[in-house]
Amino acid sequence: MKQPVCFIGVLRLAHCKSNNLRHYPNQNVHSDIEHTKFKFTSVALRGGAGASGLHENLSATCASLLAGSIGGAIGVGVSYPFDTISTKTQVTIGNDGTSSPTLAGKIIRIFKEEGVGGFFEGVLLTMLGQALIKAIQFATKEMTVMWLSRYSTISSKVLKLLIGGIISGLVSSFVVSPVELLKIRMQAQNKMATKNNDDNTIQTLIYKNEIDCAQWVIKNEGLLSLCTHGLWITIIREIPSFAIYFAVYGWLQHTSLATRLGYHIAPLIFGAIAGWAMWFPTYPIDVVKTIEQVQTRERNSDKDMLTWRQITAKLYRTGGVGAFFEGLEPKLARAAIKHAVTFWCYEVLMNIMRPESIY
Repeated sequence: MKQPVCFIGVLRLAHCKSNNLRHYPNQNVHSDIEHTKFKFTSVALRGGAGASGLHENLSATCASLLAGSIGGAIGVGVSYPFDTISTKTQVTIGNDGTSSPTLAGKIIRIFKEEGVGGFFEGVLLTMLGQALIKAIQFATKEMTVMWLSRYSTISSKVLKLLIGGIISGLVSSFVVSPVELLKIRMQAQNKMATKNNDDNTIQTLIYKNEIDCAQWVIKNEGLLSLCTHGLWITIIREIPSFAIYFAVYGWLQHTSLATRLGYHIAPLIFGAIAGWAMWFPTYPIDVVKTIEQVQTRERNSDKDMLTWRQITAKLYRTGGVGAFFEGLEPKLARAAIKHAVTFWCYEVLMNIMRPESIY
């Protein structure tokens, strides 16, 4: 009798030993493969087909999608409190003078007002969202670089990564925008704050959880608003951000420093540097995007929400250039932690699934 087909399949990976990173320079490719020993046993894929090795069955795109999603979710989870601090700082720009000028002061203020939970409002949604977002970004970058390597005359690795970053930033923006809209509104709320009619105090709604927040937006602003409110400013931010992000990391990968740092340290350091590099030039855009997306409008209200152009003009009038850099310190701390962890997880998983270089 034929045995039933395994729907999901089982993989046991044993005796995995690698001495080299995938893309690092000054290392003989044949030597990499020779010194990377994999032993696969009991492999059964969808439909029951056998396989000689995981890296022969997973395409680079699928491997990048999986590695990116796992790395993105873990990275955003461990760095989330710093993102909350930055968001709370951004939404008070130009509204009151109570925001602490120091990172330590901001941490103390949130802890006193909201407790530990105040640092993690919206974290579950964001981790799930980042898993999808990073899967899209890394897979799109990988597909673009592979296509350019095969069908274009571009020889520069950095230029190919720049183009891959531009396309991945554009494509992922359509997921980033609604995920961050809900994240920002969850982070901006202050459950311990007393509502009043003072025009200088920012008013935020109180949501039970991420689902309650999404339901409120759909009910009062519409499903289209959930998907598109802040989309254009998100695209404006994401395109240069990920062009810089992937190009900087890719360039560092192919330097002699990568070899000296080794298997585990290089992705951590290069990921942190890439995170800083993407945020320095685009942070002012992020401030404007946060203020645009935190705006709410109840059903049948005639309240007009400011556009990103109007917000930009208002910020400059009230605070000058400095207003566009409020909350930068926690954002940079978050970027270093998040992207160091993201790239470390990504490289480890890609070395298991796709040990050969695609470049």
